[in-house]
Amino acid sequence: MLAYYIVKFFSWVMCIAPKWLRSLTAALLGGLAVVATPKWRLQMAMANIRECLGVDETRARQIAEQSLRRFGRMVVEVMRFPLLNRENIDQLVKVEGLEYLAEAYKQDKGVIIATGHFGNWELLGATIALHGYPVLSITRKQNNKYMDRFINEYREMVRQKVAYNRGGHGLLAISRILKEKKLLGVLYDQDTNDDGVELDLFGKKSITPLGAAALSRLYGSPILPVFMHNNEDGTCTAKIHPPLYTPKSKDKQQDFYDVTRELIVILEHEIISDPAMWFWVHDRWKDGRERFAAKK
Repeated sequence: MLAYYIVKFFSWVMCIAPKWLRSLTAALLGGLAVVATPKWRLQMAMANIRECLGVDETRARQIAEQSLRRFGRMVVEVMRFPLLNRENIDQLVKVEGLEYLAEAYKQDKGVIIATGHFGNWELLGATIALHGYPVLSITRKQNNKYMDRFINEYREMVRQKVAYNRGGHGLLAISRILKEKKLLGVLYDQDTNDDGVELDLFGKKSITPLGAAALSRLYGSPILPVFMHNNEDGTCTAKIHPPLYTPKSKDKQQDFYDVTRELIVILEHEIISDPAMWFWVHDRWKDGRERFAAKK
C-alpha cells in the first residue's frame, strides 16, 4: 500500500515539475532501466535486432538501449495523466489519419484498435479516449495489486475503460464493447500463449494472436492499426493506418491468417521506421531464455 502512495506522490511532483526536471527524471529512469535489465535480456534484444534489421552489433546495442531508455519518458508521461483533457491533448499528441478513425466509428459496428508494445501505448489509449471515442483497453493484471490499482485509476482518469485479458469478465467486456458499437484496444505483437497462428515476423517463426481478426469477422468491425512515435520536441505522433476487415469466406482460418499477416507486415514497417520504439527486451520468439539465460 505504501508503494501506491509513493507513486501517487511522484505523479504529483511530475505534474508540477518544470520541463528540465521532467527531462532529467526521464533520463535517470531510462538509465536505470538499462542497468536493471537482466544481461541475458539485453543480449537477446541485441541478437534479435541484428537478425531482424540486419544492423551491426554497435547499432544493435544502441537500439536496444534506446528502447529501454524511452521507458523513462513513458513513465513521466503517464505520471502527468492528471493534467490531460480534451482541450490540451492535441498539444502533446499529434494524430495522423484521424479521418480513418472517424469514418470507421461512423460504420456503427465497433472499432478494433490494434497496436503493439510500441512507443507509449498507454498515452495512445488516452489520446483516442480524449478525442471523444469510448475505448475499452484489454490489459494484463499487474502482479502487485496496488500498482494494478494505480495504473487502472490513471487509465480511467483519461476516459478509458479497462478489462483484463484473462477470465470470463474480460470476454464479456470485449463482446459487450463491440456490440455497443464502441472501440476496443488490443495489443497484438506478443505471444500470449492463447490460440494464435504461426507467422514470420522478420523472417522468424512466431505465434501471433488471432483476436483482432476473429473479432472483426464476428462483428464486422473494422481493424485500425495505430502506433505511437516519440518526437524530439517532447511531443508524440499517433499514426493511424487505413482500416482492415476480416472477410467471411468458407475458409475461416484462412481469413484469420490473411488479416493477421497484414497486421504483421504493418508492425514490421513501423519497427523498421522507428526501431527503438519497440519493446525488444521481451522474449517475443520464446527462445531467448534458452539461447542466452541458459548459458549463465
